[in-house]
Amino acid sequence: MATPNFWKQFQNRKRKSISLNGIGSSELASKNGTPRHRFIKPEPVLYTELLVGGFSVKLPPNMVPYTTQRTMMAKILTSLKNKLNALIESPTGSGTPRHRFIKPEPVLYTELLVGGFSVKLPPNMVPYTTQRTMMAKILTSLKNKLNALIESPTGSGKTLGLLSATCAWLVRYKEDRERSKAECRACNGHASVSLESVPPGHENTVGSWLASSSDSLKLSAKTSTDLPLINKPLLTLEDEFDSDFASSPGSAPTRRSSLFLAEMKRAKLEEGEGEEKGAHEGHTCLPRVAIYYGTRTHKQISQVVSEFARLPYGHDGTIKHTILASREHSCINLPVRSSGDVNGKCKELISAQGIGCAYKNSMRGKYERSAHLRRLLSQSLQSPNDVWDIEDLVNALKASTPTLCPYFSSTRVLTQDADIVFCPFSYMIDPIIRDNSDVTLKNAVVILDEAHNMEDVCREAVSFTFTENEIVAARADFRAKAAEVHNALEKTVRKQVAYEGLDNMDGGGTDRMHDALANLSTNFKTLNKFMDDILEWFVGLASEVAKRPASREDRYTQTFSWERLYASLEEAKLVIFGEKGKTSPYAFLLDALGVVAGQTGDEQDYDMQLQHYKPLSASIICVEKFLYFFKAYFKEDNRTVYKLFICIDKPFVPFGSRTRRGDTEELPAEVLDVSAFGNDKYEWLDSRSRLSGYNEIKRGYRVTLNLWCMRPALAYLDAFKDCRSVILASGTLCPTATFRSELGTDFQQMMEGSQVIPANHIFAAVIPTGPTGYHLCGTYRNINGDDRFVREISLVLKSVCEIVPKGILCFVSSYRLLDQIYEFMETAGILRQIQTMKRVLCEPRRSSQMNEVMAQYEEAITNSECYGPQCTGALLFAVFRGKVSEGIDFADDRARCVFSIGIPFPNAMDEQVLEKKKFNDDNCVKMRILTGDEWYTMQAYRALNQALGRCLRHRSDWGAILMADERLLQRRSNPHAAKVSKWIREQLRPLSSYKQFTEELQHFVASMSSNSSVNSEDASPDEASNCNSSIVDS
Repeated sequence: MATPNFWKQFQNRKRKSISLNGIGSSELASKNGTPRHRFIKPEPVLYTELLVGGFSVKLPPNMVPYTTQRTMMAKILTSLKNKLNALIESPTGSGTPRHRFIKPEPVLYTELLVGGFSVKLPPNMVPYTTQRTMMAKILTSLKNKLNALIESPTGSGKTLGLLSATCAWLVRYKEDRERSKAECRACNGHASVSLESVPPGHENTVGSWLASSSDSLKLSAKTSTDLPLINKPLLTLEDEFDSDFASSPGSAPTRRSSLFLAEMKRAKLEEGEGEEKGAHEGHTCLPRVAIYYGTRTHKQISQVVSEFARLPYGHDGTIKHTILASREHSCINLPVRSSGDVNGKCKELISAQGIGCAYKNSMRGKYERSAHLRRLLSQSLQSPNDVWDIEDLVNALKASTPTLCPYFSSTRVLTQDADIVFCPFSYMIDPIIRDNSDVTLKNAVVILDEAHNMEDVCREAVSFTFTENEIVAARADFRAKAAEVHNALEKTVRKQVAYEGLDNMDGGGTDRMHDALANLSTNFKTLNKFMDDILEWFVGLASEVAKRPASREDRYTQTFSWERLYASLEEAKLVIFGEKGKTSPYAFLLDALGVVAGQTGDEQDYDMQLQHYKPLSASIICVEKFLYFFKAYFKEDNRTVYKLFICIDKPFVPFGSRTRRGDTEELPAEVLDVSAFGNDKYEWLDSRSRLSGYNEIKRGYRVTLNLWCMRPALAYLDAFKDCRSVILASGTLCPTATFRSELGTDFQQMMEGSQVIPANHIFAAVIPTGPTGYHLCGTYRNINGDDRFVREISLVLKSVCEIVPKGILCFVSSYRLLDQIYEFMETAGILRQIQTMKRVLCEPRRSSQMNEVMAQYEEAITNSECYGPQCTGALLFAVFRGKVSEGIDFADDRARCVFSIGIPFPNAMDEQVLEKKKFNDDNCVKMRILTGDEWYTMQAYRALNQALGRCLRHRSDWGAILMADERLLQRRSNPHAAKVSKWIREQLRPLSSYKQFTEELQHFVASMSSNSSVNSEDASPDEASNCNSSIVDS
């Protein structure tokens, strides 16, 4: 990452600070809240900053104190810190220094007082009104342990506002916490142990799972309020860490240790509550608080970190950070990277039988502690910038001496003292990934940026998908390994018989191996019985669906109610999560999986020989997914929020592809084709992995079982119920009513920010009729009834292409409608007319083709003359909720117009949508959630707002927002019109005719095109400082 310009400019200048106290009194705002005149900047005040006894002491400008003064300061600070009295004698006239010493290098920053907190901002930056309001809302939320919904339009500096306010609060909180620790008798009465002095992995001392299912957990509680951000109860740096879940083409994600560690932590809370309470009894000090800043993707993390780098907090050491990223993004081992399966190859190298990784081994000892690692990192960066992103970290540690592993550095070591952790949503919300990464959110401040899809993310996190191939393959793998263990056990028995009567023939090795194999065999039997029951349950339900009539798409589907789902589990004896404790079937299964996966038991017993019997990762994941489902399903009686959906259809995706929670990869034929299963009831008939006797449910069809969670609050509360505050932010949260009901959380602070882009830069309009006078109403009936709607839309779009230069985005509700409009325009000759003015492109269905389409789109905008003398740019057809609607920055010429067709209601015939609507209707009173129709409407308008936000990306940008549907007219008779984002509603132009629309649009475009001051290059320094403070997906 390039060093920010302002740090380069000011690293050799004197220390200055601009203090903006009481900002806002001189503000003159326009009607839409955009300042016409920037705030009056006070003259910078030059001060001297001196470090004395760990305290930053500020002195008058250009002053360098006497030695006497420095000694006096040290005495006073020591007295105040330790509650001591002092006598200070200082000669008259000692206030003026005679001997000067070296001044510290200055840092230039802007300081703003908000709600009693000193918020530091980039140099010379004056925040927008929207940013100041946002900071006040955030600081109030954090101070009072409240949750907040923050909607701030693109270009309003949302990301910078979130970071600056949160960091300012944390700095104050850390100071308060230090004072509380000094006053805490319990802390002062015992030896204080710093995290820096504790080897990583030992902050939370716990026992290990015992091989026997009847043994109990042996856990010990924390005895300090210094809770680490990442709990590592079982593993140290010498162990294999399974915190990476980036799918790779070669293998499924490994999630072996997550459930075991998660259960140990939960068991500690349930069984060791009294012990922990006793350990903390008498503590009056404040707990440690960390910030978790979540984004949707790794790419967005880099953009957020670049904003963090503009603030002084990361450079002056007050706020330390780290990033949770996958091996795919951080591995520097060339053989591993070139293997095609970075995750799997890394795990293989560092496993017990692996040859090890030199970069990871170099971290042993000294660099297992964050202080040493941060010092090395600072030296290796060779830059005054102490804030780094993953790319910076990789380059720095690759060039450092010694060369260290960036993955383990960022995710395991630097988390020890990090104040702010940047990570994708999944590391916090997905229970499997969260447990694998050992992310602890208790007392944390969580910021979820671009959280408009949070409901879907949470619902998907606790929904699970299984396929026939996945279950049968896992069962075959377990039984194959069980057979191998059984054969090995028989050999040891024969060896024991041969050694009988001989004294210590092999040092007791045979007896130890016999015991280990016997234990392994017992646990394999437990898992095999479980997989037999699972497969029988799966086949029984799927066979019932296969007998139903097929749909027109040759699909067989059926949705089972929660009552039927529970009854089927009871019949199959799969109600395994009954009572707490080791006596429940769930606990037995958990122990069994831990033993066969090599995560529990005696490490000496589970040596190289036993590693041979470990099941494949895909098999372990299959069982673990079921256990996670049962855990969520039976917890707090959540059974009513789940629906079971079975689908039997023809595969339409390449073999082996899968979704995040979908089918794991196919197992090798040699694993499945074993003779030990000749007498078994169920066997796979795939030609590459045939097991005699098993009859496929429906030959040639894919059978999928979906366990859908209808209540996103289940995942949300499980992740964030113990947080201090949760802040949901986005450029388009509106409508916000669903967040409270669907996430089961009260958001006491809410903000709907105003647009910072000047009103004369925005042309927003609803187009109720087309050029022929036909009313535009994009209902399913109108779209599919005849060609009139599509014809009228095509003519409107042609007019817009004639008027608006450069890039135009056109959003439709589905790929089917996209194809329908495109084919009509092609047949009617309208497409040929548009192609003389614009290069016409369509959003691809496959993500792999998106980069190529975007390259063509940008090329047509940049070099339009290459596509014809009349060509002015490009037209890109896109789908609401698709790849274009979020994740791509369409600033300036990339999107001079966003044209939306209709209102993007979810597919009313989709099974999951139907079940969600029905669930809300059935539970709206009891659970205090929206009705099905209300929820359905909210989803439509949120998708609309998100797409409309693709246009107008910064303060100097300009563009047109056009909505072709009369239902969006702002009328009293239309209560839903208010669900459009506030900043768009405020800019809507009243139109009396289609002719007025085209004339006003022409005048707007001509005015903007001729005004050179609207170009982003001409933005003032202050505006430019704020323009870029929004991540791509705002």
